[in-house]
Amino acid sequence: HVPLSLEAQLESYILMVSTQNILSPSHGKPLSVPAQDMILGLHYKNITFKLSL
Repeated sequence: HVPLSLEAQLESYILMVSTQNILSPSHGKPLSVPAQDMILGLHYKNITFKLSL
């Protein structure tokens, strides 16, 4: 199914944008949970950013 009208395209964009889909509609739990790799990567990135200032 492809939204053809402008209204349908706007509605599908609003419903499908990732910032709106943080919690699962079926069970209400977060869809994306940070893993250890993500946390360590963000920590490393912040350390290198602070050192470059």
